[in-house]
Amino acid sequence: MEEELIKIEEIIGNFDSIEKSDIKELVQKLFSKLGNRHEKFVGDYPTFIEPVYLEDNVKIGDDVLLGPNVYIGANSEIQDYVEMSNTIIFENVIIGENFKLENCVVAKDSSFKFKNLNLKNSVLIGETNSKDELQSKEF
Repeated sequence: MEEELIKIEEIIGNFDSIEKSDIKELVQKLFSKLGNRHEKFVGDYPTFIEPVYLEDNVKIGDDVLLGPNVYIGANSEIQDYVEMSNTIIFENVIIGENFKLENCVVAKDSSFKFKNLNLKNSVLIGETNSKDELQSKEF
């Protein structure tokens, strides 16, 4: 699993030259190896549809639905009313309130401090307080 995460991180590090086929294949490979680890979160009773893998110090808000196939890196925060499936969140990420992410990858150290986003098949990167400033690339 670690090998796939490293390769995905390398690919999204070259944001402008992301190849659709490269990232899709690696994400599928990661999800085929994904186990369950979700006992060490901080939050109020989210719903998990396994497999869901949470690294250490993940904060989860109210009424959050995670899964299937969700990986969340260490020191990340998922705010209230978020739904995620088939999604990889790298470490030190903040996901805003009322987000719905399906088949997405979020780069490490990204911060999206706004409400209401619905995206599929996208790589998200950067820090923003507005949906209009969001850097995303479809794959």
